[in-house]
Amino acid sequence: MLDTERDIERLVAALGDPTRRRVFFAVRDAGAPLNKGQVAEAVGIDRRLAGFHLDKLLAEGFLAADFRRRHGRSGPGAGRPAKHYRPSGAEIAVNLPERHYELLAGLLLRASRDASGDPPQVVLERTGYEFGFQAGLVQAAAGASGPAQGADVVAQVARLLSQYGFEAAAEGDRDLHACSCPFEALAFDDPERICGLDRAIWRGMIAAFDPDARLASVTTRARGDEACKAHVEGAAGAG
Repeated sequence: MLDTERDIERLVAALGDPTRRRVFFAVRDAGAPLNKGQVAEAVGIDRRLAGFHLDKLLAEGFLAADFRRRHGRSGPGAGRPAKHYRPSGAEIAVNLPERHYELLAGLLLRASRDASGDPPQVVLERTGYEFGFQAGLVQAAAGASGPAQGADVVAQVARLLSQYGFEAAAEGDRDLHACSCPFEALAFDDPERICGLDRAIWRGMIAAFDPDARLASVTTRARGDEACKAHVEGAAGAG
């Protein structure tokens, strides 16, 4: 079990990188030891990058390795043994970030049916905004406590975003911080589209709670920033 601070730090170091997670799961799910070339092919990355992530996982104790020659080859001329990786058997009892690719697929399908003639990114972000706005209205109606104001807007949006896999938190009265992304793999492949979509979802949710509030100073990990954050401006009553 992962029940100490050191265990948690080790897990983050080993699996915090999305490519490294894919490498780990490729080895774990293979059913037999893999060399770095096989892992590279399975994950769709080059051999050197695969070797880098495999050795990081090995150093953190999540993989074990040994050297073996190709099946049926031995003696002079058989070549150098290759390092093969397998799960170490270390128990990882932790919930990995929640993904919502079915939501993404639904939004993309909805956007594809738009007949407005607007540019595809405009359509996609409008679709995301409408989804976020409707989700926010439902949440606000369920609260039945009158319009949210100020810091409460940010806290409400953080709770709602977390329901969809963003693992969001309010930082102070006006800042949102998403610790995860429900569309992570595709966001890193196409940050322009996917990050634009998910920030549109954020904007829609915020508008449902307070139509005068808006996102500003947005940062995203998929575009190279340290974290996915946004500052909320114009929220009524914010300090």
